[in-house]
Order: sequence, then C-alpha cells, then structure tokens
Amino acid sequence: MYGTGDAYGAEFMLRKKTGKLTGWVSYTLSRSLRNFDAIDNGATFSARQDRIHDISIVGMYAINEKIKLSATWVYNTGDAVTFPSGQYVVNGNTLPYYTERNGYRMPDYHRLDVGITIDGKQRKRYHSSWNISCYNTYGRKNAYSISFQQNETTGQNEAVKLSLFQWVPSVTYNFNF
Repeated sequence: MYGTGDAYGAEFMLRKKTGKLTGWVSYTLSRSLRNFDAIDNGATFSARQDRIHDISIVGMYAINEKIKLSATWVYNTGDAVTFPSGQYVVNGNTLPYYTERNGYRMPDYHRLDVGITIDGKQRKRYHSSWNISCYNTYGRKNAYSISFQQNETTGQNEAVKLSLFQWVPSVTYNFNF
C-alpha cells in the first residue's frame, strides 16, 4: 500500500553558554500528515509521530566549582492515536466502532527532572563525581497507554490510563581515568 505524506515545521532555540547560570529554551512547531487511498476514504490524517508542540527548558547553575544544580522541563503534545468512537452489539458481543484514523490524541506530556552533581577531588589519574537526581519530580502520571474496558457498575465503556514511572530517583557515581 502506497501513500503520501507531508511534514513541515519550525524550530527555535535560545541558549546561554557562559556564567554561573547556563541552559536553553527550545520550541518546535511541527506537523506530520499521511494520506492513503485505502484508509478513511483517502482522508488526510495525523501520523503516529505527529507532535504539534515540543518545548524544552534546561537550566544549569554552578554553585561553585564542585557543586552544580540542573533542571529540565519538557512538554509535548500527545501522540495521535486511534480510539474507538463508540460501540455496537452483535449477537451479544460488544464490538468497538472506529471512525477516523488517528483522530484522537493522548493527553499532553510534561515532566520536571532535577539533579545535583558534586565533583570529587581532581586527581592526576582520575576524576570522580556523584550525581543525585529525580526524574519527573512533581510526580505527574503521564499516560503511557490508554485502553478501554467496561465499567462493572454502569456497564459503560470507560478509558483506563496506564502510567509508568511517577518518580524515578537516581544516585550515580562517575569516574574518568
């Protein structure tokens, strides 16, 4: 099956490279669209990779020569997905009804990661450091997947969000020789 596609967008970045506070802010506005004659009667639809907005804010602060703080905040538009638009019953079996390809979006995604790096003594033969960090510091339950199941009380179908990694603390020892 052959189809066509269009992808377009723009990227912007501001970066600070010097001083105690360094980092950057970046923004991407993009679209990725597909079209197949055999899907949705040839209607154009969002590709799975279509992320309209993507924002990153990264900051690093050197308290002194040995201690550095870092923070990263990311946001992006949820991925395009195909969810059932309804349901119907055939011979006692409930079947999902799908309307358009990738006509829905996962919830938007965002998180904040923070860390501190402490450099060890600088030696002739090696250099070491400790890093203590936390991925998803404010514990947002970003959707990894969404499935649908029947509510036992109401009998209605409902969306069920699966989230992974609410918080991920990390302690790392690094050395270079």
